Amino acid sequence: MSQLHGQERTVRTFMPWVMWALGAIFYCYETLLQVSPSVMVPDLMKAFSANGAQLGLLAAVYFYSYSSVQIPVGILLDKLGPRRLLTSATLICGLGALLFSSAHVLMVAALGRLLIGLGSAFAAVGCMHLCATWLPLRYFATLTGVMVTMGMLGAIGGQAPVSFMVAHFGWRETLLIFGLVGIVLSITIWSFVRDNKLYHQAESKGTKVKLFSGLKQIVANKQNLVVATYGAFMFAPTTTFGGLWGVPYLMAFYRLDRHMAATLVSMLFIGWVVGSPLFGMISDRIKRRKPSMVLGSYGVLITLSIILFVPNLPLFLLGTLLFAFGFFSSGFLPSFSIIREINPHRLNATSIGFMNTFNMLTGAILQPLVGLILDLTWHGTMDNGIREYTVSSFHKGLILLPLGVIIAIITLPFIKETFCQQQNYQPDAGKISEGNLKIS
Repeated sequence: MSQLHGQERTVRTFMPWVMWALGAIFYCYETLLQVSPSVMVPDLMKAFSANGAQLGLLAAVYFYSYSSVQIPVGILLDKLGPRRLLTSATLICGLGALLFSSAHVLMVAALGRLLIGLGSAFAAVGCMHLCATWLPLRYFATLTGVMVTMGMLGAIGGQAPVSFMVAHFGWRETLLIFGLVGIVLSITIWSFVRDNKLYHQAESKGTKVKLFSGLKQIVANKQNLVVATYGAFMFAPTTTFGGLWGVPYLMAFYRLDRHMAATLVSMLFIGWVVGSPLFGMISDRIKRRKPSMVLGSYGVLITLSIILFVPNLPLFLLGTLLFAFGFFSSGFLPSFSIIREINPHRLNATSIGFMNTFNMLTGAILQPLVGLILDLTWHGTMDNGIREYTVSSFHKGLILLPLGVIIAIITLPFIKETFCQQQNYQPDAGKISEGNLKIS
């Protein structure tokens, strides 16, 4: 087992790359579903007679179910492997989208979002687990960046393209299409993804531990808590601004139509597309994780503050700032590599799931909290049965985002640099020769 967990691993077939690519496509799909409500805000408010807090809660149900199962997801992937779990998860996402599309009351729509969040919880951790168990570990940070790029392409698709689909087909029909896509993707994953049985058999022979003992080990390491806290507050602006409130904010602040506002918010995710692989490659090349995290944190704080509080920006400059906001946000991604490097290899998925729980909890809290602040500061104006919020109300709600980034910056001095080295490597009893990984 020691060589399986080493720094190098030979891959003698292209199939592991196909499996990883399907995991990345699943992440792209779930991210599109995650952010799609941001361009449906007026439609959903009207369809369900919802106010800002209710709509924020509807969108945040995704994060409640996602974050609540992240740690069990990691444990299950480490124990059972990805094939059955990713197939089932993709199917659940598709069924959730179908249920949401057919909902006529808020509770049914919330149940659909809950199912989408439940299935989506397996995407990022599952893709990184495929990378960690099938591909050379020296690619982990770079491929994590590429995976996030795929996810942000989904987020871009969830802005202007989904806005176009909603305008031409309706929000229900758009979600119906997404549901069918999920079912097809589920069948494809079952057809091509395989469990690395040599990996899981060696783990079970070499480390006979109780189901939650690995979680206890992760929680006992204070570095895990610090890194997870950093990641949570760095990712929150993307989930809250890009995932729900960015489009209505730009519509209010700049008097834009929905399609133009969605196009501008897409620049945030394009910034992620460019920055995600770049920060990963730089981190691997310089053998340091923290420089990217420091640069990203201060870059987000500056660009987000300008976007929120400097008025009358030219649209070209606003789009450039949104791109920079997304670009610098992706600088937090090497923290996933830190989480992997400070925990035993056998806890790959569990440790990543632990961190992702924190990342999604902030979205679950902030999306409805911003909506609640909007309702509390609402002046009573309506437009076609939909509440109109002032720019001042948006500022009062969205100021929570740069405050969160400041908290992330405060945690940085307490995070220890790993220099891209496994800090807690524990060889196991099983023996697998390098390059002897087989698809079962």
